[in-house]
Amino acid sequence: MAPRSRPPLVLRDKNMAAIWLGQILSQAGTRMYQIAIAWWIVAGTNTPGRTLGLFMVAGTLQAILFVKPIGRLIDSRRAKSLLVASDLGCFAVVAGVGLAFDHSLMGLPLILASGVLVAGFAAVFDPTLNKALAEAVPAADMEEAIAFQSSTQSLASFGGAVAGALLIDRLGVAGVIWLNAASFLVSAGCTTLLTLTESAAKPAAAEDRASAWKMLARLPLIKNVLIGFGLTNFFLAPILVVLPLYVSRTLHGSAALLGRLEAGVWLGLLAGTLAAPWVRAANTLALGSVCVAVMGLSLGLPGLITHDRVLLAALFCAGTALGVNNVKFMALFQETVPAEFKGRFFALMQALLSFSYPAAFLIFGMLADCLEPPKVCLIQGLGILVLSAHFLRLSRGPARPAGEPLAAGAS
Repeated sequence: MAPRSRPPLVLRDKNMAAIWLGQILSQAGTRMYQIAIAWWIVAGTNTPGRTLGLFMVAGTLQAILFVKPIGRLIDSRRAKSLLVASDLGCFAVVAGVGLAFDHSLMGLPLILASGVLVAGFAAVFDPTLNKALAEAVPAADMEEAIAFQSSTQSLASFGGAVAGALLIDRLGVAGVIWLNAASFLVSAGCTTLLTLTESAAKPAAAEDRASAWKMLARLPLIKNVLIGFGLTNFFLAPILVVLPLYVSRTLHGSAALLGRLEAGVWLGLLAGTLAAPWVRAANTLALGSVCVAVMGLSLGLPGLITHDRVLLAALFCAGTALGVNNVKFMALFQETVPAEFKGRFFALMQALLSFSYPAAFLIFGMLADCLEPPKVCLIQGLGILVLSAHFLRLSRGPARPAGEPLAAGAS
């Protein structure tokens, strides 16, 4: 897609502006909450790696266990109503956590239970938002819209990490939680401003009720891509567990340093997502293999050199590669998947991308209690490097079946 001289999409399209503002508020608040809880766990438990792993697992199982009902729910309901309901549900749960902290009733069981509930709403919200994007902006603006959506997530998540790290000392854990609750409420208000081109939900025909798995059977390369990224996430996602321990044990730093380092990932993601429309590649899979290799090298480097600036640069590079990769493949999926299957596809995509999370968080959490964090980073980097060969092999495979334009997403 050629670069444009027009104003950014978020400035000229009110739907994109509403999506951007709602996303950045709710996801920034959630990240502030997560970093506050993570630092609370690191400071107050004897096995922080294992406990952080359990906390992360509590937020991953829903998208895997309930992929079929979630996908059918999204395909049978209006996207706008589901987005607003999910935000309001998260507000109610997080506000309840805030009340528990205010009354000194908070403990690890309640933290885990609230994580399960919030993640349940997120398991509906995230694929619904992917589906709604095609209903919110013109097809000609889709890749730019995906770039903005991805940059919004990175901006919110890692900008929220910085804000959370700075606010922990001033507001305390309870104060940060209440900010998160308020952010969900404001996000719901922004979502009500959306004007989508969706039609009223209709009963699905027998063919439409076919599972997303059956649909993926007709798109074998896309299925292999999703499985490959799910395996990559086994090594990539545990950085959320390892990084707080790296800062505390190896660098002997504070929560503020943790926030700055996570901001490095955000800046990289932001740079990668905004630069993606200018990145040209003859084959999306070949580009994906390069991006995955860069992520592996970047995460492995802090295992060899333990310095905060090295870690910051490595996280920035990993984030940049991830940002480019996300935009290119999401544009491909939006173009390839039939509209009537998008709800089920994005729900299944979320499940496939996160199926390794529970085992990854637990295994790497326990490894972080037994090994020094730099050694864990080295294991992560080597694992991702090996998996880059999977995408390279796919890019060099036989000609794709008809109807599966896997390289079409490359611009």
